[in-house]
Amino acid sequence: MKSLIDATANFSKNIGMQFGLDKCKTIHIAKGKIQPGNYTVSRDEIITAMEPNELYKYLGYQQSKGIDHNKLKSSLRDEYKHRVHILSKSNLAAKNLIKAINTYAIPILTYSFGIIKWTKTDINNIQIATRTILTKHNCLHPKSAIERVTIKRQDGGRGLIDIFTLWTTQISKLRSFFFEKASSSQIHKAIVSNDLNHTPLNLTQNLEVGNVENNSENCKIEQWKKKTLHGRHPQDLEQPHIDKSASNKWLTLGFLFPETEGFIIAIQDQIINTKNYKKHIIKDSTVTDDRCRKCHNQPETIQHITGACPNLAQTDYTHRHNQIANIIHQRLALKYELIPDTHTPYYQYTPKTVLENSTHKIYYDRAILTDRTIHYNRPDITVRDKINKITYLIDIAVPNTHNLQKTIAEKIHKYADLRDEVLRIWKQQKVYIVPLVLSTTGVIPKHIHHGLKLLDLKPNTYILLQKAAILNTCRIVRKFLQIEYDQPHNAIVSQPQETVTFT
Repeated sequence: MKSLIDATANFSKNIGMQFGLDKCKTIHIAKGKIQPGNYTVSRDEIITAMEPNELYKYLGYQQSKGIDHNKLKSSLRDEYKHRVHILSKSNLAAKNLIKAINTYAIPILTYSFGIIKWTKTDINNIQIATRTILTKHNCLHPKSAIERVTIKRQDGGRGLIDIFTLWTTQISKLRSFFFEKASSSQIHKAIVSNDLNHTPLNLTQNLEVGNVENNSENCKIEQWKKKTLHGRHPQDLEQPHIDKSASNKWLTLGFLFPETEGFIIAIQDQIINTKNYKKHIIKDSTVTDDRCRKCHNQPETIQHITGACPNLAQTDYTHRHNQIANIIHQRLALKYELIPDTHTPYYQYTPKTVLENSTHKIYYDRAILTDRTIHYNRPDITVRDKINKITYLIDIAVPNTHNLQKTIAEKIHKYADLRDEVLRIWKQQKVYIVPLVLSTTGVIPKHIHHGLKLLDLKPNTYILLQKAAILNTCRIVRKFLQIEYDQPHNAIVSQPQETVTFT
């Protein structure tokens, strides 16, 4: 060591460079203890010794005669949580926020796996801290299914990397690497035979850091399904008439704000703070009556709020329905060149009652006159193809998920008589009943693809319909939760508008 330092110092002098000994330190370790004493290079050049409590950085980690695992874990945790806080306060879209945490915050921890002695409790506490930070910034409901946070987006989750799985996988791979190399390399063999709890790999023992299979994607999905309340949504997605991939498309695209994404997931998980939830789920003794604060008839469940309260039918539900109808009408009008392409967003678009040119005619929310009385003669949109003599009776509905199939069947049966009359009176070759139905929480039935194909609209049109349904459902629930029931006056009082935080 002395000859190396002397040679380096002489080389530096010969080429006129300053060696920079003030940046150097020495450490003397004898029998596991740090010994004092500076190192003299020459008469005027001395390398001072490190103090017993002083640390140096090697490969990014502060250490002395060894690594202070507790101090380093604390430092890594603080930096990780700091980065998650910064990202959560940003204006990133929901998918980009999760991606930023995966690529900017989690690697702080990943680099230490296999070097720093993390425990299962340490890793679980970090994941709890992550969910706590997201909850603090309204990106996650505290009662949401924890499995869903780390499930892939195409499977209905948020897509956050599972740190526990990452930790166990990395240690497992490192152990496998050393065991494989030990058969052909003496140095690896020596490491394996002497690592008795010196490193987190603990190569001399049959270390079980965690069962990777128990944290796999499929296992987490099964655990999610088994939950009484949270599991209803994934079970709905498994129904044969539901397009699971399309139903999770809004998560895959990730275009919502994190707060909105967290809120609609809370609605899907059915853990919104309704009267029924307070009384029967969290057993709040102060809630004795779980009837709806608006209609005062049915139990106030989240399904009742999103699509079954009669007092909201003519206002909020109609607004949501019309927003989706606007999308279909605008797409059809543009397709048949009945309106100019002004790039007007659907929520600012106002359909005209009648649009017509030489080839097509579109009615919007207009009754069709027939020779005999037809009770249901007012579909949402009626399209007449003058050239091919084909008419499309389009009706739109946004029911709760469990009513999707029933609603589709009702729409087809409801307009069967009108179809027969239009076929006869207008002398059409064909008349199609086209029910366009999707759920209040954005669940897409397979039948909607058939309807869009029949209308010759782009297959991805359902994505905009899904977005409109989700945003309006969130609006309905937020608005509903801001209404308080004033018992003395037996009246409904609207509270000032404010952001609804998760409770």
